[in-house]
Amino acid sequence: PGGGNVVAQIVNEIQAEDKSLELYGFLNDELIAGSSYCGTSVLGDFESWRELPEEVRFIAPLHKAKHMRHRAARINDLLIPPERWLSVIDPRAEVAPDIVIAHGSTVGPFSFLGANVNIGAHVAIRAFTVIGHDSKLGPFCFVGHNAGICGYARVGEGAHIAPGAHVKEHCNIGRYCVIGMGAVVVEDVPDFAIVAGNPAKIIGQANK
Repeated sequence: PGGGNVVAQIVNEIQAEDKSLELYGFLNDELIAGSSYCGTSVLGDFESWRELPEEVRFIAPLHKAKHMRHRAARINDLLIPPERWLSVIDPRAEVAPDIVIAHGSTVGPFSFLGANVNIGAHVAIRAFTVIGHDSKLGPFCFVGHNAGICGYARVGEGAHIAPGAHVKEHCNIGRYCVIGMGAVVVEDVPDFAIVAGNPAKIIGQANK
């Protein structure tokens, strides 16, 4: 529900300028169908996507540190065609005209995405984030509020960059790793590592 609320706010901001887009409802494996959330209804569980009209598009904001391998598999197992996914960019964000953003991703308000940034599928970028030029984020990444990724950085699939964390230019962030709140990453981080501090050091391992 938390990520769904964030996406709902972005959709409502876009709708203020583009009346062709509206929030249709939510799918959720835990909330009861027919219950109310964010001013609209829970339509059913995730599998219910097949029952919805063809014009309905989807976003899956299921990002959670140390849980993304399982959640990415859940999304992929739904077999939703790529053309049924929607990416949304808050109109208050500033993005370079040549960015590439794959399906199912979101960019929050007051974020800045520099030139030649490449965003993978199902990525969540929260408010006030800065992503430097020529950086690349793999699918299912999460970048929290006020985080910063400097130029030419590479962020692997399912990595979680917590609010306030910063990644030095040219650093490679491994798959499904977790960058702790306020961490300052100055060197490459291996797959599944959990790092924290300034400079960031490995303090644990995420579940493989």
